[in-house]
Amino acid sequence: MFVPAEMSEVDIFCYQDDVEEVAQTVASLGVMHLMDANTLGKWGSDSATAWSGRISAYTAYEARILRLMERLDISSEGAVCRGRLDPRGDVTHMAERLDDMQGQVNALSERASQLRREIERWELISRSLTILEPLSISLADLRTLEHLHMVAGTIPQENLVRLQASLFRIPYCIIPLYRQESRVLVFAFCANEHAPILERALESAFLDPLALPEEYGGTAHEVREQVEDRIAAERQALEETLQARQELASELDPELREMLARARGDRAMAEAMAHFGYRDQVYLIAGYVPTDEVRNLREAIEDVAGGRATFEESSPHGPGQRTVPTLLRNGPLFQPMEALVATYGVPGYDEIDPTPLVAITFAVMFGAMFGDLGSGLVLTLVGALLAAHAIPRLGRFASQGVLLLACGLFSSLFGALYGSVFGIEELIPSLWLQPLNNIPRLLMTSVAFGAVVLNIGFAAHLATAARQKALAQTLFDKNGVAGLLLYWSLGAMVLLPALGYATPWWAAILAALLALVLLAGEPLTHWLLGERPLIDSNLSEYLVQSFFEVFEALISYVSNTLSYVRLGAFAVAHAGLNMVVFILADLLAGGTVGAVLRVAVIVLGNLAIIGFEGLIVAIQTLRLEYYELFGKFYKGSGVPFKPLTLPAIECEAEGA
Repeated sequence: MFVPAEMSEVDIFCYQDDVEEVAQTVASLGVMHLMDANTLGKWGSDSATAWSGRISAYTAYEARILRLMERLDISSEGAVCRGRLDPRGDVTHMAERLDDMQGQVNALSERASQLRREIERWELISRSLTILEPLSISLADLRTLEHLHMVAGTIPQENLVRLQASLFRIPYCIIPLYRQESRVLVFAFCANEHAPILERALESAFLDPLALPEEYGGTAHEVREQVEDRIAAERQALEETLQARQELASELDPELREMLARARGDRAMAEAMAHFGYRDQVYLIAGYVPTDEVRNLREAIEDVAGGRATFEESSPHGPGQRTVPTLLRNGPLFQPMEALVATYGVPGYDEIDPTPLVAITFAVMFGAMFGDLGSGLVLTLVGALLAAHAIPRLGRFASQGVLLLACGLFSSLFGALYGSVFGIEELIPSLWLQPLNNIPRLLMTSVAFGAVVLNIGFAAHLATAARQKALAQTLFDKNGVAGLLLYWSLGAMVLLPALGYATPWWAAILAALLALVLLAGEPLTHWLLGERPLIDSNLSEYLVQSFFEVFEALISYVSNTLSYVRLGAFAVAHAGLNMVVFILADLLAGGTVGAVLRVAVIVLGNLAIIGFEGLIVAIQTLRLEYYELFGKFYKGSGVPFKPLTLPAIECEAEGA
């Protein structure tokens, strides 16, 4: 807590034949943040070439497997692979097996599609035969009309009028029989000599011809009965095909799940090994490991490699400009607050972790600005429901629920101090003060609280500078020792007269001397370190730049301190908004309807205050954290610790 986990740089050298076993062991422990191959010098020159093709192959195989599982209605959840991963050998086996599976699925799918088309065709023929049944005429006679030319088929419904208009030059008869979605079944007749005109007109109307079945003979009624038998047979065949496909899906389900897990695992391993160093049949696995996990990793590597691997541990601050990753280990109460810090930036490895500080100050400042016992309890209840996963659909907001719970508790605490319950100040006595009746005292207390928080920021800066062994930042920075003493001197010059004491002369002299120390920070640092020249640039430029830096520091001390006055200002605004709600409610009072409206206005008004003002207060609290507090010591220029792990699947050892 307050500092990231201590890291060690670890280099593992192993032979090419052992690299996959070693890599899987490292991934299974999930404790090593890999260095990029580009930082490994000569070891990184040929590291990615051997594995880039396998990465693409496994990515493609994963996509093929997912599409196949989707076609077979197989869930991809709970994928499990048995045995060790084999990033080299699984490529060939997976390709052959996928081709075979897709061949089987494609054959059944094509068969089912063909049967559906046949059923649709025969059903359409059956409907057309229903129209012809009253004629008691043989279909063979319709196909061999002596003086008439007949065409049957479907056309888009919107083309029917245009078709009729295009045939005005010839005698014709068009009989619309049946509408199917956006198309209509028609029988078109004309004299034989006009057949070409009719054919061209129907073609331009996008006719889909419907040939009368030549497979069957007899009247329309007789043929229709035969067609219905054909439809029943086709449906039976379709049902059998779908059943066979379902049986195939059940048969392939476990194999596809395992293949998916293996493809994902092999791809993850191939991506990792593309970051390994490689020279002369030897791989280098380099990365950062939490120091307290190094022993476990060493034992696991020695066990799996059988003494054929070399394990080296060194300080993370090696040569070069490598960035050591940051692993935060905050307690369960503080972990949800890490998201607030990460929004600004991840702490550097040599920085102080501000998460515990933010967790406390954020909740306190939110509660001070949004102090109300009733509204705070509402926020506490909502936060508790989210944190406990009581609402499954909102499970992803569990961490935000912890933050909301903390803010709600402190809002309730300050509500008790202010004596406010949903804006009503007569239900309970105030344990401290009522914001609207004690505005000066509340604002002065807010400024005093801000001064305390800023002093904590100064202390955090000193701790960070000492951790980084930065002499200038420790002694002569505006947020270092000289800056802190100057802030106290200025505070004494303002606070003591406000309390009725005379302005201390020593505070003014000390402030002037400390301002000169800040002005001469660079030459003093060089003098203490024995470096020459004392000033890197020319004297005039240095003096102008240093003067404005000191001037900016003085302004920031004042502005940062006064910025915390918003704590009291928003507490007053909160009380004022509640007063407005009750004034509006009282205007509607009178009679039964008025009483109901009054209650509705109070309830809706409080909900609006909880929602909208709560959001505004949260934004203002973040501003105080990010600009006033973080500006004192925090850069957030680190990179998060991302260990090599296998994807979210389970890989079981053989025989398990």
